[in-house]
Amino acid sequence: MFSKSGNTEELLRLVPCVKAKGVYLICVTNVKVNASMDLCDMNVHLPLERELCPFDLAPVTSTAIQMVFGGYRGDCFNGGKEFEQRRVHGPTGREFKLVSPPSAHYICSLSGCLKRSLGALTNEDFGFCNVLVRDVMKKKEELPICKEQDLIMDQLVELTSKGCGCLLVIDDGFHLLGTFTDGDLRRTLKSSGEGIFKLTVGDMCYRKPRTIGPDAMAVEAMQKMESPPSPVQFLPVIDHENILIGSPHHSRSGENRKVVTEEKSGC
Repeated sequence: MFSKSGNTEELLRLVPCVKAKGVYLICVTNVKVNASMDLCDMNVHLPLERELCPFDLAPVTSTAIQMVFGGYRGDCFNGGKEFEQRRVHGPTGREFKLVSPPSAHYICSLSGCLKRSLGALTNEDFGFCNVLVRDVMKKKEELPICKEQDLIMDQLVELTSKGCGCLLVIDDGFHLLGTFTDGDLRRTLKSSGEGIFKLTVGDMCYRKPRTIGPDAMAVEAMQKMESPPSPVQFLPVIDHENILIGSPHHSRSGENRKVVTEEKSGC
């Protein structure tokens, strides 16, 4: 992985996808201390005094240094039998999809833009992209959580502040008990009126939400979110003990923004 700073967000988002394939990842950078160092297996530092640009901005010198280094390393690998076969015959279709940068970029931006990112890929593409749910999910600290004894009206800020359109109801051991969506809130307001001020989340939450495990494929998460009777905006990730650990989630953005919930709940 070549980068001048080693801190480029787009490249850092690709690392989990590459690591999921069991690849030994080397980052080549011109900045000695960078974010890539802790994520990759090896860091190669190519010293850079300054760019040729009079303002030290345009990456002229750094690009030339990395091209020379890359060309030299490529020549060193040319003697390998397997590399020679690839050079003569080219990569197979499967190998190309495995390392295709566009696919990797779309997959890696799954967290935060799930539907838009995955919509450009076919199921065949996903067969070659070993991206797991754990690589693209929101972590615990990013989730809107509450206890079942909490009053609904006390949890409105939590319901709306984290962009998921739902509350994940847990117990003291972080076991998932159910979900309460913005759609559930509207239905409760309509049916209960002022009585909603006395209702707890546990009174109205949905106890059988769709869930998925952290080691499932990302495409499986998308399929579950899009499956009948209607699509959902979130999918709780639980371990084998039903403990909540995350949730993949796609943002509702653009002019086509649309909130869809099931008759009973968003999950």
